[in-house]
Amino acid sequence: MFQEKALSILKSGKNVFLTGSAGTGKTYTLNSYIQWLKEHKVPVAITASTGIAATHMNGTTIHSWSGIGIKNTLTHSDLKSMQGKQYLTKNISKTHVLIIDEISMLHRNQLDMINQALKYLRNSAQPFGGMQVVFAGDFFQLPPVSKESIPSREKFAFMSKAWVEAAPVACYLTEQYRQTKNELNTILNQIRGNEIDESGVQLLQETRFNEHTIEPTKLYSHNADVDAMNEKELAELEEEKWEFFATKKGNQKMMDSFVKSLIVQDKLILKKGAKVMFLKNNHERAIMNGTLGVVVDFKKDIDENGPFPLVQLMDKRKILAKPDIWSINNEKGTPLVSLEQVPIRLAWAITVHKSQGMTLEAAEIDLSKAFEPGQGYVALSRLKDLEGLKLLGINRMAIEVDALALKADQRFQELSQEIDNLPESDFEKDWKSHIIASGGTTDPKEIKKHKAKTQAKEKKISTYEQTIELIKDGKSLHEISDHRGMALTTIQGHILKISDTYPEVNIEAYKPDEVLMDRIKKIYSEADNGNEENYSTDGRIKSRIIFKELGGKIDYGTIKLAYAYLDI
Repeated sequence: MFQEKALSILKSGKNVFLTGSAGTGKTYTLNSYIQWLKEHKVPVAITASTGIAATHMNGTTIHSWSGIGIKNTLTHSDLKSMQGKQYLTKNISKTHVLIIDEISMLHRNQLDMINQALKYLRNSAQPFGGMQVVFAGDFFQLPPVSKESIPSREKFAFMSKAWVEAAPVACYLTEQYRQTKNELNTILNQIRGNEIDESGVQLLQETRFNEHTIEPTKLYSHNADVDAMNEKELAELEEEKWEFFATKKGNQKMMDSFVKSLIVQDKLILKKGAKVMFLKNNHERAIMNGTLGVVVDFKKDIDENGPFPLVQLMDKRKILAKPDIWSINNEKGTPLVSLEQVPIRLAWAITVHKSQGMTLEAAEIDLSKAFEPGQGYVALSRLKDLEGLKLLGINRMAIEVDALALKADQRFQELSQEIDNLPESDFEKDWKSHIIASGGTTDPKEIKKHKAKTQAKEKKISTYEQTIELIKDGKSLHEISDHRGMALTTIQGHILKISDTYPEVNIEAYKPDEVLMDRIKKIYSEADNGNEENYSTDGRIKSRIIFKELGGKIDYGTIKLAYAYLDI
């Protein structure tokens, strides 16, 4: 099934299980549906089975949102206590769509408890209290964590009474967006079908000879191997140590479990030369969760905050890694707990478990100690192609999948195919009634107003980022100055700051003519003699020196602009 068809089914208000192999765009489809709901003012709860998955969706954990917490059962007394919590009942009663991401890691018993709680708190006998439920995930990914070994039929969410009651429509996405080469995609599909052949194993083993421009991240099954590798490699760098501490806000009890679930570190220690990976997507800067790089410097940002790590990526771009925020939010988007930290971590090694949800450009993987079905599939599916893989070892468990998950997956594919054969118009006719029944709006004026308000809220960007947008539009310096209502010299100063902090932005169109550049370069090199009086706080030669040597004929703004193109 293509994403467009799945989105059409979601909009019809049916309960849905959104699934598919890694890289088929489950999260993209979910986000498209969430955006549509918000535009039509339909109250939606965005949740996930784990804290880290919840932060990827800008949501909360299903345990927190539903009120079940860490309980194993719900007594009548528990339900009465939950009913007495006004904030909980208010949130649940007004929600019309419930999304649960990473459903594979939610225990069957927990899904039954959520169903039980919602029925009670919404005073409804309908599944999940009558709201639309959307389960998203892939049961070939990592299963629910259990302290003791239990059979699959007793832990997978699709084996729960709640799942049977909800009877979700299976939307099995099939279009591959991550694996760009057929060989890796073929192998992953073979693993999913429990039918990988000798030639597939041979292709995997041959990757041990692959070479990469940046040393690939090593994926291990156990935390101890990861910690030992990262600490060893960092210690061997003979550079100054820089420490970055996270800023935490919110309920302390909730914070403890939240921090444990995150891949970001409370205390981050870095040095020049450290191998790192980004931990958050930033589509504007073409950075993904898993993008690799090397710390080459520590610099302040445009607003003189920092210094922060300057990371050179595999494609040679340099990105200043400024702090970002991870949070678990309530239904209004207000953080219940939040953690602010530089969005990178040491990346010589990482666990297979923590890699879930990432896209890695290059990885060195040791699957010789894989201890549960699905670990090998999760690790290999992080990559785009076999060229990015360097496989050090593999055992039989690594290429096995759970037998029950396999059987269920085959059935989900069959059910998805049946509904995919129905025309899209069968679902489109229910879009409007779904919105109205959910308390939303179909008024075009209201939708436009709400959309504009949301976009304005999301578009609060820095003054330099606003200038960048105009640069990308191909505006001249004078046009940018007019558009921004700022002096030309201010915009020229922006170009210099942008060259420092956003080196990936193309500013070549604003470079002064070569004759002037040569004169400024000559004066600069002669003044660059180590005399402290010649330097400003940013480490550059004071512009007044250049101004004076040029006889005052070139203004300070143009000199600042020229600095953006000097190799200094």
